[in-house]
Amino acid sequence: MKSITVLKATNPDGQELVPNKKFLFRFSRLLLVVGALVPAFSVNADPITDLRSLSVFKDADLSKLAGGSISATAVPNMQLARDMSVQSAYVVRAPVRTTVGLIQRWDPTRHAELRTYLQGNLSQRTSANDFQNLASAPSNSSVRALVAATEKLPGDASALQLSGAEVNQYNSAGSNGRSVPGPVVSFWSRVLAQRVDSFVSGGLGAEAPYQTAGETISPVTEVRQLIESSGNARSYFSSVISATPAGGGRGSLAPSLSWQLFDADGQAVVSLDAFYARPVGDGYQTVDIGYYASGRYYAVVTLQQLWPVQVGGRDATLIWRVDLVSSPEYSGQRGINRLGSGAATMRQIQTNIGAFLKDLAVISNSDRQMFGAIQE
Repeated sequence: MKSITVLKATNPDGQELVPNKKFLFRFSRLLLVVGALVPAFSVNADPITDLRSLSVFKDADLSKLAGGSISATAVPNMQLARDMSVQSAYVVRAPVRTTVGLIQRWDPTRHAELRTYLQGNLSQRTSANDFQNLASAPSNSSVRALVAATEKLPGDASALQLSGAEVNQYNSAGSNGRSVPGPVVSFWSRVLAQRVDSFVSGGLGAEAPYQTAGETISPVTEVRQLIESSGNARSYFSSVISATPAGGGRGSLAPSLSWQLFDADGQAVVSLDAFYARPVGDGYQTVDIGYYASGRYYAVVTLQQLWPVQVGGRDATLIWRVDLVSSPEYSGQRGINRLGSGAATMRQIQTNIGAFLKDLAVISNSDRQMFGAIQE
């Protein structure tokens, strides 16, 4: 489940706290791969007690969360200037295994307010043909901004995150009047397919660095720094992290891969994601890695714990999620500006979770079982 939005922080009167600064949230989709993992929480504690002890939600109330309340807060103690951390907690009224399947299959493109235009699943043998749906992107100002930035290549790549070699792959021959012209579709299809192939074969370390923003940014370094600065989440999720490229190398778990086209404060962005999960006791832990984006963020890691709980005598799932984001838009923020960025991110997380829960509310129990099956 994923939807990505870049936000501007505003005061109650709607004025920007920082002109021309953008703030990013990523609500990720999950991969689910069955495996084995020794429980990392106390066998004597119940899930709500675990949530209180592990997270920032020290007064978490299961009855309120089960009633539809979505807790979310920014955690300002990230060590790097361009990093942001947000924690959230909520309850899904379905068993854990069904819940992870529903999250995996959720489609944010059905919600116009989330500004996710396209989303697609990928195999580990991806080719440029898997991205031809880019030609069907809507003809709006956000998509046109991405097209305009692409058509400036190779001379001006400042609005995009690419390697030097990727910049030189653009060829404008054969342009047409579609919302996304053929040369733009071909260029991004090649770039995305090459990056998926690099990730599958060599993990994060094989991903080409971004070289178009005045400095060289390595996705593997960004992910490592995000995890190292994530506080107790780093140790709590250490076993599942180590089984994925987030822990170095290729990881032992097979990924579920996907791509997305979404709006990021006025310019469409294409992104690539890899998702992993393992059973933990009678629950699940998941790791979601956003390892490429054409703009607005360098890397995203989303960690999530799903615990089984009882609500009204029925099986339900208590969820704790930790979002870790590296973005150039956060660089240099201090004081009220950083607080504003965190508040904007927190609100958008709640909006995304709320859209997911709203969709589940209209799905019958039989449909939940059908759509909630975990892809393996």
